Amino acid sequence: MKILIGTTNENKFNQFSHIFDKFTQAVELFSLLDFDISDDVEEDGETLMENAKKKAMFFAQRSGLITLSDDTGLFVDALGGAPGINAKRWHAGTDKERCLKLIEKLRDIPEKERTCRYIGAIAVYDPSSAKFFEHQSTVEGYITNDFRGEAIFGYDQIFHSIYFDKNYAQLSEDEKMQLSHRGLGVDEFLKYMKNI
Repeated sequence: MKILIGTTNENKFNQFSHIFDKFTQAVELFSLLDFDISDDVEEDGETLMENAKKKAMFFAQRSGLITLSDDTGLFVDALGGAPGINAKRWHAGTDKERCLKLIEKLRDIPEKERTCRYIGAIAVYDPSSAKFFEHQSTVEGYITNDFRGEAIFGYDQIFHSIYFDKNYAQLSEDEKMQLSHRGLGVDEFLKYMKNI
């Protein structure tokens, strides 16, 4: 099976490559670069799943391949759910600057009371059948005062997973696969494909 990973983010593509390698050798992955696709999709949906589906359909129609796309949001209880679905557009600047802004906004709240969750959505679109596979999952945690682990992207260095008692950026790829929407979503998608 040939699958296009519909993202311009190299780190995301590498994560999906690792996940698929762990689950199966029967899938050949392609990146947007393989199809010389440089377009970006405006993520203007009202939900994470709407954004993931929009991207999957767009890139599938451009490439002709089954396409997987995802979208992730960070929802902090003390901030009424912000940054939310607009996690990357919530504050201008780099990922580090967004993390620092979030820590600043939470400075008067004890660390373990800064409860939050990553919510991630995966959509896979098959252009031959015009059907979607959809998966969404949640990872609970809290925001730390300091940066831990190596910077990859997003808020991973300040998001503390309650499942592993580590910040997300400190987790191994195998640990992330156990609880992330990407790992869980790929697992569910492959089960789904076996049953159709």
